[in-house]
Amino acid sequence: MPVLEQGRPLRVCIAGFGMAGRCHAETWAGMDGVDVVGVHSLRPETEAPAVAAACGPDVPVFGSFAGMLDAVECDFVSICTLHDTHAAEIIEAVGRGLHVLLEKPICLTPEDLIAVRKAVKAAGTRVFIGFQEFHYGQLQATIEAVEKGYLGRVHLAEIEYFNGINPSVQQYWWARTKRVGGSSMLFCGCHPLMLLMNLMKDTRVAEVSAFSTHSSARDFEALEWQATQVNLIRFEDGRIGKVTSCLDSLHPYYWRNSLIGDEGSLIDTRILSRTMMQGLEPQGWTELATRSINDAGVLSPDMFTPMFGRILANLREDAPMPYSGFDAAWEMHRILFACEEAARTGRPVVPDQYLAPPG
Repeated sequence: MPVLEQGRPLRVCIAGFGMAGRCHAETWAGMDGVDVVGVHSLRPETEAPAVAAACGPDVPVFGSFAGMLDAVECDFVSICTLHDTHAAEIIEAVGRGLHVLLEKPICLTPEDLIAVRKAVKAAGTRVFIGFQEFHYGQLQATIEAVEKGYLGRVHLAEIEYFNGINPSVQQYWWARTKRVGGSSMLFCGCHPLMLLMNLMKDTRVAEVSAFSTHSSARDFEALEWQATQVNLIRFEDGRIGKVTSCLDSLHPYYWRNSLIGDEGSLIDTRILSRTMMQGLEPQGWTELATRSINDAGVLSPDMFTPMFGRILANLREDAPMPYSGFDAAWEMHRILFACEEAARTGRPVVPDQYLAPPG
């Protein structure tokens, strides 16, 4: 059943006003049928002018997350705060009966992951996780190519994420720390792992292995976590995935997909398919004319609009919410923490034994 009655605007609060928070604020403020009613900022006096420019001069700014929720009437909160506060804030928000869009990661520990799920299920509100990358352009086309059967049965999927987290990066001051940034997988590797889980969603993970290392370049010496982690994932039906999170690369942000199936292959934006349409060269590549994911190193509001539109449709019309639903993202985090345990111990991990799924 829809949870927002027709004719009434969705009243949205924004928590956090960093790179992602500003994009959330500008996107929500520009959508029909949405009123932004409050913003939480760690620097309310400093950021008040930017909030006014993004949301309007009458939107109040609060230095406290709970204080904002106490002061305004809202239906929905976009949580874009630092990673170490995500778990407590989503538990607070759903406990008040609010619907939530939470930026990834959901949390930084397996214990918090279990606590968040318990709170979300008890509240019964709708929770979405901010994987906006899958709702437009290259990655949406990648998922749909698999869903439409253009590659047949994909038995090998390699998803590689490269970036360089050094002092030139806006989030560096907190991302480099274990306390807030968490790890290579939690800060950025959750993106390619979530894509893999979307591509292989019809089967469960049987076992994971993982290995981590770190560049010797001085650019990355202050990172408090191993910046490169490679994860090997075996699914119950025998298919294989490899996810790389490399955050100590000197080259620009780059995302690489290699999907191999029994009816074709897709590597980045090049596809070879025996089923897509007649007349294609059977041994030649067809270039997909789609927006590249490699412009996503710098976020902009237009990247969020398709996902936000789907959230509104879900709330108003009960439309499906692909790619960014809470249950799928929770399962990805469960596999992520199993991969981190495998990297820590140097031994394969069975996720169902390490962090059992809910009954």
